[in-house]
Amino acid sequence: SDIKNQNINVFDWQQTKTFFKTDEQSFIPFDIFAASFYLLSRYEEYLAFKPDKFGRFAAKESLAYKQGFIKQPIIDVWAEYLKSELLKHNPKLKFKEKKFQFVSTIDIDNAYAYLHKGFLRSFLSSVKLLLRFKWKEFTKKTKVHLKKSKDPYDTYQFIEKIHLKYSVKAVCFFLTAKYAKNDKNISPDNKYFKSLVNYVSTNSEIGIHPSYSSNKNKNLVKLEKQKLENLLGKRITKSRQHFLMLKLPETYQNLIRSGIKEDYSMGYVSIPGFRAGTCTPFYFFDLKLNKSENLKITPFALMDVGLKQYNNLDAVAATKEIEKIIKNVKKVKGLFVSLWHNESLGNTESWKNWKTTYEQMIQFAKNGN
Repeated sequence: SDIKNQNINVFDWQQTKTFFKTDEQSFIPFDIFAASFYLLSRYEEYLAFKPDKFGRFAAKESLAYKQGFIKQPIIDVWAEYLKSELLKHNPKLKFKEKKFQFVSTIDIDNAYAYLHKGFLRSFLSSVKLLLRFKWKEFTKKTKVHLKKSKDPYDTYQFIEKIHLKYSVKAVCFFLTAKYAKNDKNISPDNKYFKSLVNYVSTNSEIGIHPSYSSNKNKNLVKLEKQKLENLLGKRITKSRQHFLMLKLPETYQNLIRSGIKEDYSMGYVSIPGFRAGTCTPFYFFDLKLNKSENLKITPFALMDVGLKQYNNLDAVAATKEIEKIIKNVKKVKGLFVSLWHNESLGNTESWKNWKTTYEQMIQFAKNGN
């Protein structure tokens, strides 16, 4: 198919926005299928764009951001309107009953802050802290090694407890890559890593977190996935890209080749909202091959790092932002997917009070209006 820049005029309609205008006489004055396809296929990500420092398609490049509808699952809003209009014309029509759902997803890029990293890596990091006069952190690290205090990234009991308390469905993604500049987990060959993966798997589904390095070396996804499968003793079919590295269609084609059936990378770091214009899972359509693929895309709506570092929100302001997004998903009876990390649920200075934000998010998703 011919992928080229489209001339898109966005206009206001029914308290929302839309584009691809059609005949005024129609009860829906735009081509709902073409507009939905444009957003779902991520058409704009196949065109030339100005990448961010990691080479990713940035939220600010998107039509949804530029036109101010990024925080709305806009396709779901259109679909609800279409449904109500069709029912007006034919009240006997039957639609599948939708209900709001919530899935918490957690990325484990760095299982422990100080523990189980091997003697050399641990020794060198201690030397580095001393050379930089980081006494406070050096003391903290030493206390953890002497078992005087808990590793700040070891939040797994808290995660298990809170998920059981509120009956939360969760998916945890583990990075099993070799150590590299942007892949810094503990070694997947470490016995503590194996027992952690198995502990987490008792109450959560497990997915692979393909490494940053796997963007350059396509074979790594399969190898990292096999490593996790061996630790767990079962097949892995879910994934989310480390650093949300997503290049279309190459990343998805490689996931398909590696045996992945469902990916959770569809979202932005920098801005909460809906990268593909929806909160509903959908199947990947490869524009270059002009065909639908057997890879389910489950979009996420927000992430901890994005709220804190990119939007400079403290824990209280983040809670308000999260509630706004959840409300938008509840309006369309959609699926709200959040993205957090084990370390943001610890008691480190930089993530102070975010544990509370996490619980408030769960409470609001489970009970709020």
